[in-house]
Amino acid sequence: MGTRGQRCFEEANQLGGLVAKMRLASLSQITSTQAATLSDSADTLAKLEGALAKVRLEFGAASALVSSAEASQSLPRPSVAPPGPSNLLRTQLATLRDLFSQRSLFVGDIEATVRRITEAASGTLDIARVSVWFLDEGRTKIVCADLFERSTQQHSTGVELSAADFGTYFEALSSERTIAASDANQDPRTCCFSEVYLKPLGIGAMLDVPIWASEKMVGVICHEHVGGPRDWTEDDETFAYLLSSLVALTLEQRALVRRT
Repeated sequence: MGTRGQRCFEEANQLGGLVAKMRLASLSQITSTQAATLSDSADTLAKLEGALAKVRLEFGAASALVSSAEASQSLPRPSVAPPGPSNLLRTQLATLRDLFSQRSLFVGDIEATVRRITEAASGTLDIARVSVWFLDEGRTKIVCADLFERSTQQHSTGVELSAADFGTYFEALSSERTIAASDANQDPRTCCFSEVYLKPLGIGAMLDVPIWASEKMVGVICHEHVGGPRDWTEDDETFAYLLSSLVALTLEQRALVRRT
């Protein structure tokens, strides 16, 4: 999945290292994480290969004369780094770098921003489901702005969760920096979802981070591990917190634009 897209980023890396990869992400508006997780659709490949042609010219490499189609077939597959905390941290930092290279996302396009973030978080943390939810004006419920399911590569919206039904969870959202529930069915903050949400979907662990914008808690980004319990690392929590901050940045930027 995403093999040809990955190879575009590999060639950019060969042409100019990190700078060339960031240039490719900026021109195509597609991150290396997305290229690895999304299918090689015609639209995705057209964006990447068109941007790669410009990167070739800008970096003056000899491969500038090779067509993007030929390059996608000839480039070697990436080597897989052995698992370990340092490699996971590098992956998380690379995802954040790629997201920040697409600065146009963070100028008010909240729909595009949350879709990119849910996809990036799913691939980086190797989890099945990532979603972004926003509080309604009355602060009585949260509404799903985007849910990305990695197994099907599908996005959906619209599910609502009421504060009256899940009071302990909403209390935790308003008071904690992160809700790292390694066993979500037993954790007192999240077990209220067990029978109606967690068990039916096979979710064993949750890492939820409130979204604070303009000094108010306005929503949450939710990372859901399908399977048994999972221990979340400090780096996982920091990564998720930074993603929530990117959503907040977009909301604050949109509010600023509307006031001008």
